[in-house]
Amino acid sequence: MDVCALIYNDPADLSCQAEILSRPACSYLVTLAKAFGCQKVYLAGQACSSLDVPALETDFSGEPSLFSQVEGAEQGLVFFESLPALTRGTLGKLMEQSCGLLTDENHHPMALYAPWDVLQRLSGRRITLVDELRALGPMLTEVSLSPEDGCAIQNGLDVYRCQELLRQRINRAHMEAGVIIVDPTTTHISPDALLESGSLIMPGCFIYGHSHIEATAKVGPNAMIVDSVIGCGASVNSSQVIESTIGAQTTVGPYAYIRPGCDVGEKVRIGDFVELKKAKIGTGTKIAHLSYLGDIELGERCNVGGGVIVVNYDGKKKYKTIVGDDSFIGCNVNLISPVHLGDDTYISAGSTITDDVPSEALAIARARQVNKEEWVRRRREKGLL
Repeated sequence: MDVCALIYNDPADLSCQAEILSRPACSYLVTLAKAFGCQKVYLAGQACSSLDVPALETDFSGEPSLFSQVEGAEQGLVFFESLPALTRGTLGKLMEQSCGLLTDENHHPMALYAPWDVLQRLSGRRITLVDELRALGPMLTEVSLSPEDGCAIQNGLDVYRCQELLRQRINRAHMEAGVIIVDPTTTHISPDALLESGSLIMPGCFIYGHSHIEATAKVGPNAMIVDSVIGCGASVNSSQVIESTIGAQTTVGPYAYIRPGCDVGEKVRIGDFVELKKAKIGTGTKIAHLSYLGDIELGERCNVGGGVIVVNYDGKKKYKTIVGDDSFIGCNVNLISPVHLGDDTYISAGSTITDDVPSEALAIARARQVNKEEWVRRRREKGLL
């Protein structure tokens, strides 16, 4: 049967701005409607930038009717309220009716499933909806929300209630599929995330967007993963990984920040207080602690000491640094981009590198040490210390 869905997304409603588990609240109804065969789905009111769903410009005045603005269908599914936790079972019951009205405990209309010619007799105004539906006569069959369906979003407490229902539902499904979630009460997983059986999620984790946690990977405790891939056997401890890929057997954290655009290879060590941005890190490389590497390609089996900074920004443009395989970068080194370090290079601690370094070379770029003997005593005698 040809079914068209229309979802109210009124900018005046809190639900229009609300996000639940990293997804817009209205997206849950869009996904549910499509799962029930709705070929055409529209938002009535404000568009949603993250959804490929057309929006209807309307001031909800009822002129012209919302239903006259879209291509008709045999049946229409209309959501008057945002119901992100609505279950498939309840929607199925509604769509079993020839003309069904979904209501809450106070008999307030939540959704309507009806033939298209019936919908065209309605203005689309929520303020007059009850009276218009009553005028249709005894054709309506009422279906009630269950406690598992949550509630319509009217305030922040409603957002929390729906989030809790969805979070528990998602976590339960993952655990039944073989994912180990140590503390489900503190674990938040997007419905778009893919977690493979055998992965381990420690307490206090947020796995958002279209993230992919591969088998035997360990996330947490206290980690945030957004639109990223965590490879088989990798570990992310008390760190954030945003729009990046972490290779198999790699360890990240604690307190690392992997910013968008990073491709971290296998068996890499990203230690505490390391920040990466648009960085490609080769297999077996170690970045132990306290470094910023942005806009860089770092080869395999490299060692990066503490306090290494890639100076990639001149105030107007950003530049790239390339480091070859098997290179050793000492502590407190500045790499002034753009610069190219060849394979098997050594950079002396405390150096500021502004020129390319050829393969197998040692680069030293720091002032020569000078010791001024008895300087302290002379200053004290003059009363200057």
